[in-house]
Amino acid sequence: MDVTLYDTRTLLRVVEDLYGPSTFILETFFAQEQTFDTEMIDFDLVKTAQKLAPFVSPMVQGRPMRGRGTTTRSFKPAYLKPKDAVDPNRPFKRRAGERYMGEMTPAQRRDAVIADILRDHTIGIDLRLEWMAVQAMVNGKVTVSGEDYETVEVDFGRDSELSIQLTGGAQWGEAGVKPTEDLEEWFELVGDKSSAPVTDVVMDTKAWQLLRADEDFRDTLDNRRGTSASFELAPDSRINVQWKGSTGTTDYWVYTAKYEDDDGNQVPFLPEHTVIPASRLIEGVQAFGGIKDPRAGYVPARWWPKNWINDDPPTEFVMTQSAPLVIPSRPNAAACIRVREPA
Repeated sequence: MDVTLYDTRTLLRVVEDLYGPSTFILETFFAQEQTFDTEMIDFDLVKTAQKLAPFVSPMVQGRPMRGRGTTTRSFKPAYLKPKDAVDPNRPFKRRAGERYMGEMTPAQRRDAVIADILRDHTIGIDLRLEWMAVQAMVNGKVTVSGEDYETVEVDFGRDSELSIQLTGGAQWGEAGVKPTEDLEEWFELVGDKSSAPVTDVVMDTKAWQLLRADEDFRDTLDNRRGTSASFELAPDSRINVQWKGSTGTTDYWVYTAKYEDDDGNQVPFLPEHTVIPASRLIEGVQAFGGIKDPRAGYVPARWWPKNWINDDPPTEFVMTQSAPLVIPSRPNAAACIRVREPA
């Protein structure tokens, strides 16, 4: 028989107090959160009107214009449910930082162990959301795959012209190449495809080093010192992201966040030599489908923690469930450029 010792409200309060990971892309471009009480997540894409108003005589009836096209897309989010057993030996061992010989009871240590597990679960879910957000910005789509899960590609329909690979003599760092001119062209491209102005340029360290080396880029920023722009060459104190400066309404960021893969390797979220000119008008959404658990009442939630004990053998488990998908409402409001070919 399964025995539940904590109610979900208690576990959720524990989750709310826990420190989360740095999720810059998610927080900057996918700040909205929406839950669905269905298995499928639906959203509408409305094509921006760009037709000129027709000339007519003031003495004749107005001529109806063709309406904007709307496309409804439905996606089934992947399901996450990290699960851990509570090691029955841990409540009897001194915790890190606890006074020698111990000052906590076994019951208090058990509570702390469960809090540790929930922290790891929520951090893992948030990192997966950040991974999906980066994939949406880099590729315009997310490929979901995993053990016992059929590989599914969620394509948000970004215009193919917004995915660019520079080659040969056009690569940054090659003689005669002007990154500033490239940026201006890419800003215009994003504006043409989405009608949204570029507000941020996010890049990895290697792309930044090539941009920083461009004299025209440095001169442009230096000439604007003390007016509408500022510039920072040195890193600041933020974790995994460094603000490098701004020109007018555009901020420049170096993003260095990494995650751990199944083999224990540290993998950068952003590929080398990647530049992402993007608009915050992309209005990305963190969408969460219904929790497939009768004890949860199939309610929509960002995550749903639970714990239970199996009597024989006595084993306690903690599990956190989530059905997430990140969705760029305006997928064409971001481009991705690899400024040098992969080594």
